[in-house]
Amino acid sequence: MISDTTRRNYYSRRWLSMRELVRQITEFRAGGRVNPVLVAFCFCDELPLRACLAGCRESAAVPVIMVTTNQVNSDGGYAGLTPEQFVRRVERLAGEAGYDGPIVLGRDHGGPYIVEAHKKWSRPEAMAWVKKNITRDLEAGFSCWHADGTSGRVDELENGRLPVPVIAETTLELIAFCEQERKRLKLGPLAYEVGSEEQQGGLTAPAVFDRFLQLMTTGMRRKGLEKAGLDFVVAQTGTHMKLHYEKSAATFRLIQDGFQPEQLQILDQIAGKYRSPEFNLLFTQHYSDHITPEDAAALRRFGAGKANFGPEMTMPELKLLLQWEKEEREALGAEGKLYMASDFRQTMLRHLDSQPGFWQKYIPEGRNFFSAGGDRSIFALPPHVQDALVVFRGRYVKSLPQCRAAVETLFANIVAAGIETAPEATVIEAILSQTIRPRLAQFDMVQLLKALSD
Repeated sequence: MISDTTRRNYYSRRWLSMRELVRQITEFRAGGRVNPVLVAFCFCDELPLRACLAGCRESAAVPVIMVTTNQVNSDGGYAGLTPEQFVRRVERLAGEAGYDGPIVLGRDHGGPYIVEAHKKWSRPEAMAWVKKNITRDLEAGFSCWHADGTSGRVDELENGRLPVPVIAETTLELIAFCEQERKRLKLGPLAYEVGSEEQQGGLTAPAVFDRFLQLMTTGMRRKGLEKAGLDFVVAQTGTHMKLHYEKSAATFRLIQDGFQPEQLQILDQIAGKYRSPEFNLLFTQHYSDHITPEDAAALRRFGAGKANFGPEMTMPELKLLLQWEKEEREALGAEGKLYMASDFRQTMLRHLDSQPGFWQKYIPEGRNFFSAGGDRSIFALPPHVQDALVVFRGRYVKSLPQCRAAVETLFANIVAAGIETAPEATVIEAILSQTIRPRLAQFDMVQLLKALSD
């Protein structure tokens, strides 16, 4: 069990090591006690983070918060935050939410060429940038690091795929550097996550998954990394988030398409061949957003270790913002004061339009929303398609200064008009009720703090 010192700290503000948390979960499972699947919140927005921390406070759950390389990095990422600034944000928001328990922080999709603009760089340049970020992550307090070697340049691909040996060697190099920096900084053991669900280099078939794990486990021993923990592994289980157009209502909804629980069972059996006291190789389900309660039960039944959530935690806020902007414009128009409007929707669309990689591939297939050979701008799409893209992909631009300013103006206007008296609190409650509470319950995270302290 955990030491007396650790037990005393479980209900005080501190950063909890993911390695320690994994150790406890494996003990619980071996002893037939609670069987949680760690819910990993993969976002950095203010209000969703506050909802996450408030939900964990009321449920006595442990917040596991991971950020992608695109979101937060040494250059700021699309959130405009370095790792240190992100940790300070979490610390501040925990205080505001009244949460004083332990928090696990981690890096999601850490690796070369995750940032699209870096695909113009040489591999040594890309790896040097990632290694600089590893140091910043560890200094900031991240205790879980997803070493993702599955992205590469087009000229590195074979038949559209990054070769498995390249993926394994890149992953091993990242872990070796993490271990070097961890020891230099005199930090405790890290939890490592490897693999990916992404199609370019993802582990999309059982045979490929097996080959990857074989190369990883032998490579860890060859490089003297046997004591470094391979706690989590990711592969493709068919999950795919897409916008579904409901013709009868002329609206879109985000659906989870293709999850195959039986694939998870097969992959877990393969991982079992390579498990050891140091290599837990617990399956992490990426793209867990909008899976059904039955799918969540399957993840628990087949022994998944972690499920990552992102978009579904940010979408309730964006839906409300679009609804409120419509009401704001109606109220201001009635008073002849449209010049005071926030223009939130147009501001979001303008910034999305400047980054077509964020949204173009998510337009539903089989529907000709663009005219043949016509304008590919987001402004050429029908309004209901634009709204769907703002809700689904707006998180990529909402942190930009112009978009933040538009939200602040929108909040001020709807409060002044009596449309909503406490918009931030309403957003937080929407995220709590629609996503946080259900997911914590479905994955047996409720009262996990009590189980840890018993």
